[in-house]
Amino acid sequence: MASRLKKDPESIEATYRAEVADQEARCRVDPYNDALAEALVRRVARALAMRNVPLGIQVDDFGSTRIGSTDPEVRRLEGPFRRLVVG
Repeated sequence: MASRLKKDPESIEATYRAEVADQEARCRVDPYNDALAEALVRRVARALAMRNVPLGIQVDDFGSTRIGSTDPEVRRLEGPFRRLVVG
Protein backbone atom coordinates (compact mmCIF):
# COMPACT_ATOMS: atom_id res chain seq x y z
CA MET A 1 0.00 0.00 0.00
CA ALA A 2 2.75 2.44 0.90
CA SER A 3 4.34 2.01 -2.53
CA ARG A 4 1.10 3.19 -4.18
CA LEU A 5 1.30 6.47 -2.28
CA LYS A 6 4.71 7.27 -3.73
CA LYS A 7 4.99 9.74 -6.54
CA ASP A 8 7.85 8.02 -8.31
CA PRO A 9 8.02 8.10 -12.12
CA GLU A 10 6.48 4.63 -12.48
CA SER A 11 3.55 5.53 -10.26
CA ILE A 12 2.96 8.79 -12.11
CA GLU A 13 3.15 6.96 -15.44
CA ALA A 14 0.62 4.36 -14.27
CA THR A 15 -1.74 7.11 -13.13
CA TYR A 16 -1.28 8.90 -16.46
CA ARG A 17 -2.11 5.73 -18.43
CA ALA A 18 -5.21 5.08 -16.31
CA GLU A 19 -6.49 8.63 -16.83
CA VAL A 20 -5.79 8.48 -20.59
CA ALA A 21 -7.84 5.28 -20.81
CA ASP A 22 -10.66 6.79 -18.76
CA GLN A 23 -10.73 9.95 -20.86
CA GLU A 24 -10.78 7.90 -24.07
CA ALA A 25 -13.70 5.86 -22.73
CA ARG A 26 -15.72 8.95 -21.78
CA CYS A 27 -14.87 11.42 -24.55
CA ARG A 28 -14.52 11.67 -28.30
CA VAL A 29 -10.78 12.26 -28.57
CA ASP A 30 -10.33 12.40 -32.32
CA PRO A 31 -9.06 14.98 -33.04
CA TYR A 32 -7.28 15.57 -29.74
CA ASN A 33 -7.19 19.25 -28.77
CA ASP A 34 -5.87 21.67 -26.14
CA ALA A 35 -9.01 21.45 -23.96
CA LEU A 36 -8.73 17.67 -23.68
CA ALA A 37 -4.99 17.91 -23.01
CA GLU A 38 -5.56 20.41 -20.18
CA ALA A 39 -8.33 18.25 -18.75
CA LEU A 40 -5.95 15.27 -18.79
CA VAL A 41 -3.28 17.22 -16.90
CA ARG A 42 -5.87 18.15 -14.27
CA ARG A 43 -7.15 14.55 -14.09
CA VAL A 44 -3.65 13.21 -13.39
CA ALA A 45 -2.84 15.94 -10.85
CA ARG A 46 -6.10 15.29 -9.03
CA ALA A 47 -5.60 11.51 -9.00
CA LEU A 48 -2.10 11.90 -7.56
CA ALA A 49 -3.31 14.38 -4.93
CA MET A 50 -6.23 12.14 -3.95
CA ARG A 51 -3.83 9.35 -3.00
CA ASN A 52 -3.17 11.26 0.22
CA VAL A 53 -6.93 11.42 0.94
CA PRO A 54 -8.12 7.83 0.33
CA LEU A 55 -11.54 8.29 1.94
CA GLY A 56 -12.21 11.60 0.22
CA ILE A 57 -12.57 13.48 3.50
CA GLN A 58 -10.14 16.19 4.51
CA VAL A 59 -10.04 17.18 8.18
CA ASP A 60 -8.68 20.51 9.38
CA ASP A 61 -9.10 22.92 12.32
CA PHE A 62 -12.55 23.94 11.10
CA GLY A 63 -14.03 20.46 10.69
CA SER A 64 -14.17 18.00 7.84
CA THR A 65 -14.71 18.57 4.15
CA ARG A 66 -15.80 15.99 1.60
CA ILE A 67 -13.76 16.26 -1.54
CA GLY A 68 -15.88 15.90 -4.67
CA SER A 69 -15.37 13.00 -7.02
CA THR A 70 -14.87 15.18 -10.08
CA ASP A 71 -13.12 18.41 -10.88
CA PRO A 72 -15.46 21.13 -12.19
CA GLU A 73 -12.77 22.36 -14.57
CA VAL A 74 -12.38 18.87 -16.05
CA ARG A 75 -16.15 18.70 -16.56
CA ARG A 76 -16.08 22.10 -18.28
CA LEU A 77 -13.15 21.22 -20.55
CA GLU A 78 -14.40 17.76 -21.48
CA GLY A 79 -18.11 18.65 -21.62
CA PRO A 80 -18.32 19.37 -25.35
CA PHE A 81 -16.52 16.10 -26.12
CA ARG A 82 -18.39 13.76 -23.76
CA ARG A 83 -19.99 10.70 -25.29
CA LEU A 84 -23.68 10.28 -24.68
CA VAL A 85 -24.68 6.86 -23.40
CA VAL A 86 -28.16 5.77 -24.46
CA GLY A 87 -29.87 2.71 -23.08
